[in-house]
Amino acid sequence: MKYSFKVIVALFVILYAVITLLFFNFYRELAMKDAKQEAIFILDTMNAIRDYVSNVQRPLIEELKAKKMLAEDFFDPKLLSSSYITREIYNIQRAKKNINYDYKLIATNPLNPEHEGNSFENEILDDFKEGKYQEYSQIIQENNKPYFFVGLPIHNSHPSCLQCHTTNSAPKRMVEQYHTIPDFQSKVGDVIAMISFKIPVYSILTYHIKEFVVGGTVMFIVFVVFILFIYKIYRNEQRLKEKTTMLMMSQNRLASMGEMIGNISHQWRQPLAQVGAILINLELHSDKDKLTKEKVTTKIKEANEQLAFMSHTIDDFKNFFMPNTDKKEFTAYEVVHQAKKLLSASLEKYAIDVRIDIQNNFTRSGHSNEIVQVLINIINNAKEAFLAHHVNERYIQITAFLQNGIPVITLENNAGRIDETIIEKIFNPYFTTKESSSGLGLYMSQMIIEKNGATLRVENSDEGVIFTIIF
Repeated sequence: MKYSFKVIVALFVILYAVITLLFFNFYRELAMKDAKQEAIFILDTMNAIRDYVSNVQRPLIEELKAKKMLAEDFFDPKLLSSSYITREIYNIQRAKKNINYDYKLIATNPLNPEHEGNSFENEILDDFKEGKYQEYSQIIQENNKPYFFVGLPIHNSHPSCLQCHTTNSAPKRMVEQYHTIPDFQSKVGDVIAMISFKIPVYSILTYHIKEFVVGGTVMFIVFVVFILFIYKIYRNEQRLKEKTTMLMMSQNRLASMGEMIGNISHQWRQPLAQVGAILINLELHSDKDKLTKEKVTTKIKEANEQLAFMSHTIDDFKNFFMPNTDKKEFTAYEVVHQAKKLLSASLEKYAIDVRIDIQNNFTRSGHSNEIVQVLINIINNAKEAFLAHHVNERYIQITAFLQNGIPVITLENNAGRIDETIIEKIFNPYFTTKESSSGLGLYMSQMIIEKNGATLRVENSDEGVIFTIIF
């Protein structure tokens, strides 16, 4: 996959957090909407009770007074005061623990001090009197706790309200009870007070806690299943990538083995010829009866030297192809000279001068054979470019140095520049401009370098190409 699985999981976690937040806000708004509807329903019910007292109950009391069935100065707040009746209904419900909200009546200059509002409530009441809105709802802060506040206006719905709240017409027993009766100074239809509903936001949210938990759990399960599905795809793609990489490495290794067998034959040709010449020389001396003990000893020594060279050559190639799973320390000198040594016969055959400049013999930890493989791939790539461009004076300059403390190996050749339109593609798998090439050498070189925690780059120079390995 283009991006790592960890990055994908991180993005999904962030997405899950964002969706969860939006999900919570949705239910929060839903809870607030339901709370507002419930509050308005309760306050409308309280207003309906007030209207019943004003429009039905008080006129009935007045009718009973007119019929002399009640004393003319009769007054009892339990029957005539809508504020008292609604407040008592609220207190009864609260005593039964059927409600968890605060209900309050707010008025200007009320008879009952309990109906005095604070500055916030009085401001809302004034706005109702000025007709700024028909209802009010807002989240407010009290004692560092959020509350949902809803207010509705109370209108003077019946002339009986004016009768009881006017000093000259108020019942005698009402005056005796309250002593001072402040005038309403209003007419029927005017806003005379406000009733409010206040409930903690936490209580509102608990109404929908079940839906929120169930919804959040379902969403979490969906996300987990989706991530597991992505992980399965990721693992399958990783396995496919590993198999493809192994296949490519096998193809590249087989191609390298073919080239190395050719190099072995080149490097063995001279010592074999030398051993053959020694045997012919011994045979000639034997035919002429001039074969002395000293001569035999000398020639055997020369043959042993050639055979030892051939044995060392086999060891070099055997060590190169031997897989090494453990990381070991190696120096720049070791890997550069090992690569040149393995290709010495081929380089000599095609008259390629490999110049080595170890400015800093730095040490790295990793798989040295793999680094040698990369150097060989790059050198062989240059060899093919030399043959394609028919360059006479051929050279490859290999330099090891520290750049701002960072180990670097560069391989520069004069085999001709790479077309700028394709230079970025040369590390792509199976990309090649040569019919005889598999197109895997440079791709595998980049894979090997990245596996060893380094970077492989390429750029054109004046006469050729520079490959740079940055450890």
